[in-house]
Amino acid sequence: MRSETARFRAAWLGALVCAVLSGCVTTAPEAPKPIEVVLETSIGEVVIALDVANAPNAAGYWLGYVDRGQYDGATLYRGASLDRAEPPQLVQGGILLSALNSSEPIVASDHGVEFLESFETTQDSGLLHVAGSVSLARDLLDTGHVIPELVVCLRAVPTMNYGARNVPDNRGFPVIGRVVSGMAVIEAASRQALDGPTTIAFLKGQILSEPVTIMRAYRSEAGGT
Repeated sequence: MRSETARFRAAWLGALVCAVLSGCVTTAPEAPKPIEVVLETSIGEVVIALDVANAPNAAGYWLGYVDRGQYDGATLYRGASLDRAEPPQLVQGGILLSALNSSEPIVASDHGVEFLESFETTQDSGLLHVAGSVSLARDLLDTGHVIPELVVCLRAVPTMNYGARNVPDNRGFPVIGRVVSGMAVIEAASRQALDGPTTIAFLKGQILSEPVTIMRAYRSEAGGT
């Protein structure tokens, strides 16, 4: 009788411990899924997956311009190799094409732009500038803050990573995601003639003669919310 009672108590205590432990187990919150943005350009479609989990500030900043419709009518306007080698390393685009030919100091608010001061460096996010990466430019003429201009890497651009340069500081540029479809469009843009006008000295010889129009930019229904 005693042995039966002991077995019963042991089983009951075991079940109780399991129930308590199960109730106390917590799971880490799920990381946000990438948000896909479609760029409908005059030469084809590009799809970008934004890494909102690892670069929430920078990715969210750029996504705001898409959601507000400010990228409808934007352009891909720059092709360059920061290492001066072939093939081109990057294509840049956005809403500031008109500012490239300004004879006056550029005032961001005149172009509907607000700067981003706090952003995730590549050291913070673990996202590096490799082929297919999508990054954001910075205001190298004045503040050093992030601006809403996309930079798409055609091959690795290590000099844009954290610690690789000291202009305007050593933070580098923030990677916000990657191209998941349409790299051929970016490559086609990079092959255009580069004799477009600009009053910014370090951009001379890097501006597309015929910038590629981004007719529409929007979140993909199939790529997250």
